[in-house]
Amino acid sequence: MPKNELKDEETNRTTEELIPKNIARFGSSLFLKGELSGDEDLVIEGHFKGKINLGNNSVLISGGGKVEADIQAKNITINGNVRGNIYASGRVLISKVGQLKGNIHSSTISIMDGARFKGSVKMGQEDEKTSPPDEITGNLPFKMEGSKETGGKVSKEKEKSSLKNQDK
Repeated sequence: MPKNELKDEETNRTTEELIPKNIARFGSSLFLKGELSGDEDLVIEGHFKGKINLGNNSVLISGGGKVEADIQAKNITINGNVRGNIYASGRVLISKVGQLKGNIHSSTISIMDGARFKGSVKMGQEDEKTSPPDEITGNLPFKMEGSKETGGKVSKEKEKSSLKNQDK
């Protein structure tokens, strides 16, 4: 298996030496088109086209890796080239040599200097929705009908004067 040329500057070791032996590898000479799912971490050194769903696991696209797919995983590290949307429950890291063209949905994102990224970022849980406040805070230019302070009515004169003051 060819060695990946990307080196960790702190330890001067190649990416291949940094990856534990129990992680699945998609070799540099491989090309696969389809859907990939599983229950282990994955390193992609080759060319993959399709869809990747590794739920609670990590995906590393190495320096020579090329992925044209939507990726769903816990953590995603991009050292290669990715075209597709990224969905991470953990974090997304685009290294200084990484390239991503697609949208990122994650709670934590790191994009290093030199990285190339074109797309949008959506952080946090999509299920969380902001609910309206329980009480009117008084920050409005006039009181709304039904507020405690006006007995449920808004005077037309107060409404007009508030609107005029806003225009100034």
